[in-house]
Amino acid sequence: MPQGKSGRIIIDVEPEFKEEVYEAVRIQGFSSMKEWFVQQAKRICEESKQPSLNLVAEDQATYPVPQSR
Repeated sequence: MPQGKSGRIIIDVEPEFKEEVYEAVRIQGFSSMKEWFVQQAKRICEESKQPSLNLVAEDQATYPVPQSR
């Protein structure tokens, strides 16, 4: 995969796909493609350092407390 020394990332895609991606990014509330890309890139970089276990927190179990006599 070619990689230059500048801070630019260039990806060639079909024009129709480009418009679809931009629209999806707008719908998700991002103000720019850069904002979306940087957030996604940070997430994937963090996951590559420390893979997520994809654990889902469950509600804390409740147990009856015995009545004192």
